[in-house]
Amino acid sequence: MPPPWDVAAFRAVHHGLHHPALDPVMKALTDPGPWKFPLLTLIAALILLRGRRGAIALVALVLTIAMSDQLSSRVLKPIVRRPRPSVELSDTRPLFGVRGTYSLPSVHATNFFAAAPLLGTVFPQGAAAFYGLAGLVSLSRVYVGDHYPSDVVAGGILGLLIGFLGRKAYFRAERTILRRPRGAHPEPRSVPGEAAPSGGP
Repeated sequence: MPPPWDVAAFRAVHHGLHHPALDPVMKALTDPGPWKFPLLTLIAALILLRGRRGAIALVALVLTIAMSDQLSSRVLKPIVRRPRPSVELSDTRPLFGVRGTYSLPSVHATNFFAAAPLLGTVFPQGAAAFYGLAGLVSLSRVYVGDHYPSDVVAGGILGLLIGFLGRKAYFRAERTILRRPRGAHPEPRSVPGEAAPSGGP
């Protein structure tokens, strides 16, 4: 059984935030259902629009999420073996039913926070939104009754560590494949109708 503060925090979210209008939103954040693969396809297409740099980023993203997913679900969960709240607490109302799989760390939190650093690098203007989405997905895992707060915190920390390693690997691959010096930025694209900048003052 988790420490009392963890159980109290779980109940504050799972029961305290519960509202019928929030249920479908939180369920969709946890599991988008038939929209999952179209959303993933759209994200991949947007990344590939960045050209060769996007292709490198997509490979790095897939490998990063694969690592975070396997490490959290196949390695850490069987070691920790923490039951889910719906198994341990009689007052839970799990929106996806009672699950017999293990709870710590949250794979959703791990994967979303692992993806955020790379997505924020490819789309800098959306960096805050990616981290915010990872936080909302993590909150939804507590809301629907599948995780204790410490599960998602542990998953988020693990995901960030893996995500920044993946981001570092992406930069290294980009420099190697595109032969770009360390610290160099992509060449600005010319705009039709603009004269190319001259080498003089």
